[in-house]
Amino acid sequence: MSEHQKLVWSIKNGDLDQVRDHLENKNLDVNQMIDGRMPLHYAADYGQCEVVRYLLDKGADINATDKHGITTLLAAIWEGHTSCVKLLLEKGAKPNGLTPDGKSYLDAAEKDEIKELLKLH
Repeated sequence: MSEHQKLVWSIKNGDLDQVRDHLENKNLDVNQMIDGRMPLHYAADYGQCEVVRYLLDKGADINATDKHGITTLLAAIWEGHTSCVKLLLEKGAKPNGLTPDGKSYLDAAEKDEIKELLKLH
């Protein structure tokens, strides 16, 4: 397993100590594309809000898109991770994007709590 794959594994599992180790001691780039996605995409997709906050503090690009044109905010919206959506919006994620098939983020949201958060921003 490569260092990048180990980083992704740590992110998906919410192991913040390992994420820190990979980024700080192994000099991995917080905005490095790994299999077409950045570390922040994986954290948002898996609802790892503590990791999301850390990656943002380390300079992760909050509005970057992955290989499919999906932002971190959209990943969190689609997976229903309300607390991550809230954090990303508070940290400056753009709420007015479109899904790859042209829907607004508001229309893409299934959870009422997420729809309300999007309406407020």
